[in-house]
Amino acid sequence: MLPENAVNIKVRVKFSKTGSLKFISHLDLQRTMQSAFLRSKLPIYYSEGFNPHPKVVFTPPLSVGVSSLTEFVDVKMLAEVSHEEIVEKLNASFPKGLHAYACYTPKAKFGDIKWGLYEIKYELAGEPHADVCEKVKAALTAEEITVEKFSKKTGTKIVNIAGGIRFCAAELGGNILTVRAKLSCDEAAFVNPKYVSETLAAAMPAVFEGAEEEVCRMEVYLADGETLFE
Repeated sequence: MLPENAVNIKVRVKFSKTGSLKFISHLDLQRTMQSAFLRSKLPIYYSEGFNPHPKVVFTPPLSVGVSSLTEFVDVKMLAEVSHEEIVEKLNASFPKGLHAYACYTPKAKFGDIKWGLYEIKYELAGEPHADVCEKVKAALTAEEITVEKFSKKTGTKIVNIAGGIRFCAAELGGNILTVRAKLSCDEAAFVNPKYVSETLAAAMPAVFEGAEEEVCRMEVYLADGETLFE
C-alpha cells in the first residue's frame, strides 16, 4: 500500500554494467542495485512485510561474463524527483562497474525488446588471414546456421538461427578481430552471442583456436531491429 499523499511515478534508468561486474549473476545484480537504491535515499516504493526491499524490475538477464552498455531498471518513485537527480544519486551509490547515464519516463515494455546489438572482440592466437573479415561475413550471413540448443522442455535440438542474426561489421586490427551483429532477443528465437563464436570457430577453426573473446551488448531495439528501445 502506498503511503498517504504519496505519488506513484514510474521511471526507467539506463545504466551500464562493465569491468568485473560482468561476472556477477542477474540475481547478484538485483541485490547490488537494491542496496544502491537504499544508499541513495531516493523516495522509492518498497515492498511490504518483514524484509522490505525496493520494488524494481530489470531487463531480461545477460549471460555471466557479458558486459553491457544498455541495461535498464524500472522503479516507482513516491515523490517528484528530477531525472538528473536520480542519475546523480545512483552514481554516487553504485559500485565500480555500474554507471547510470539516463533516466526518463518509460515508452515501451521490456517485452518489446526483440533485438540486441553485440560487439564481440576476439584476440586471435594465430596470425589471421587477410580475408578473415570476408569469411566472417559469409559465415554470419549464410542461409543456414545450425547450432545445438538445449531447453528443459524439449532437450537438445538442432536449430537454424540464421533468421536471428543480422551481420553489421567485421574489422581487423593487428590480431584483434571485432565483430558486430544484431541478435534476436525474442524469447521464441533467442540467439546467444556464444552461437556467433561457435559458428565462426566451426567455419575457421585454425583462426579461432585459442582465441580469447570479450562480449558487450551495445544497444537494444524494437521488432524492426532499427528503433531503439526506450
